[in-house]
Amino acid sequence: MPNSPLTVTVSQLGRKIASMIRSEKTFEDLCVKGEISNFSPNARSGHIYFTLKDDTASIRVVIFRNTAEYINAALEDGMAVVVRGTVKCYEAGGYYQIVAADVRPDGEGALAAQFAMIKAKLEAEGLFKQKRPLPEMPRKICVITSESGAVLHDILQNIESRCPEVRIVFIPAAVQGEYAPASLVSALGKANETDADLIIFGRGGGSAEDLSAFNDEGLARAIFASRIPTISAVGHETDFTIADFVADERASTPTKAAQIAVPDMRELVSKLVERKNVIRTSLHRVFENKVVAVTMTDTKIKAKSPMHRLAANEQKLAPAADKLAAQMKRIIEERSRQYEDIYSDVKLRAGRIVENKETALMHTASVIKLLDPLAILMRGYSITYKDGKALVNADDVSAGDRIKIKLSGGSISAVVESTEKDIRYEI
Repeated sequence: MPNSPLTVTVSQLGRKIASMIRSEKTFEDLCVKGEISNFSPNARSGHIYFTLKDDTASIRVVIFRNTAEYINAALEDGMAVVVRGTVKCYEAGGYYQIVAADVRPDGEGALAAQFAMIKAKLEAEGLFKQKRPLPEMPRKICVITSESGAVLHDILQNIESRCPEVRIVFIPAAVQGEYAPASLVSALGKANETDADLIIFGRGGGSAEDLSAFNDEGLARAIFASRIPTISAVGHETDFTIADFVADERASTPTKAAQIAVPDMRELVSKLVERKNVIRTSLHRVFENKVVAVTMTDTKIKAKSPMHRLAANEQKLAPAADKLAAQMKRIIEERSRQYEDIYSDVKLRAGRIVENKETALMHTASVIKLLDPLAILMRGYSITYKDGKALVNADDVSAGDRIKIKLSGGSISAVVESTEKDIRYEI
């Protein structure tokens, strides 16, 4: 019996085809170019479906929701794209399709469109507004670029010639190709783990496709999130990338980046010397002005001080004092002569008064001598006392009274025997 064909079910055939496709390694990760048609996003599931075609063939494409969120391009019918993904068999439908991992516009025109779209998106989010000041004198700088390019040599040479004290930390990264954005993001993360004061990233010039890594949205967000200020030095002066807009400073060339990053120590020293001379001249001028001001102030203070005014007044009063002294001397001399005349007159008068007083005194002494009781007693008279009182009348005593008789040489105590009264005649 001739060999009969193999009989299988539809499901078995689907599984067989799927198994064959899975076993083919070239289907696991490949890029397919074509044009979008039948573009159909599913609002409920979030998946995107379309057909990728060229002039003679077509294949279905599905972008699942978790992947669709990271597609940067604005997809639409008629758009030329490159789909990267894995070819798989959909057994239930009996067809094969591409499960896309990424979709990017195809060609430079597409790159320009993608650039404009990402730029507008990030600008609307405010990622271009954050511009932090760069350090005036950085101690350490991280340089992110390719190991093989001339950019690293240019940056190192210029920084060394301008400011050799600055330390350079080189972090290599891919700057072109499919894996360049992820490599640059990783290098930025490593730079932010250091104690650097500044980050310079960049590459030399090239085509729009060569520079496309620096237009990556993920890289732009990593630059924006950097805690360390950044300088973008990508391409030539006429080249602009998304990274240039997000960075804190854009340098037209890597050489310019080095010049922006550090000051030229020779120019700085020259300016400091010039500034020192200007300050010295200014200080000298200020010192001279202060000396003049202090001298003037001292003169004014002395002019207003009590001692200065006293000295000035003394000078003004000196002639008046001399004149007053002369007048006082003349007055004293005149008064002295007057006092001498008065003294002579008084002396003369006093002499006369003394003479008159002596005469009067002698007369008075004579009278006193004549009136002295002792003198009277010496002439034979006596004084009789009774009870300590002088008796002047015989009626004052009676017989038997004790009396005391005062004589010139002493006294006698006696008892009255009798009294007699004198006979008085009235005329």
